[in-house]
Amino acid sequence: MNVEGNSPPLEPVFNEPWEARAFALVVAMSQAGHFTWGQWVETLANEIAQAMAIEAAGGKPASYYEQWQSAAEKLMIDKGMTSVDQLRARRFAIAVSGPTHVLKSG
Repeated sequence: MNVEGNSPPLEPVFNEPWEARAFALVVAMSQAGHFTWGQWVETLANEIAQAMAIEAAGGKPASYYEQWQSAAEKLMIDKGMTSVDQLRARRFAIAVSGPTHVLKSG
């Protein structure tokens, strides 16, 4: 809080809309019982550790939400919610058609 008692303006939590969607999807999948929050924390911690090792070796690590995406994909594969082939097909469809076309329902 500042001197007047007002809170300072908040920085945006997400830099891109897809980051907010990735966050929401992980929360929703956990709440739906696809995996426990503890499993999520462990998987994300492994992704963060890998990124830190890449950075320590002089490489360019994935961004924080790219780490989220990777962790979510690993959990979805491990829990039988999707497969590597399905994820590849989705990425290909997005690359060809753009994300809004692939994500439209109906």
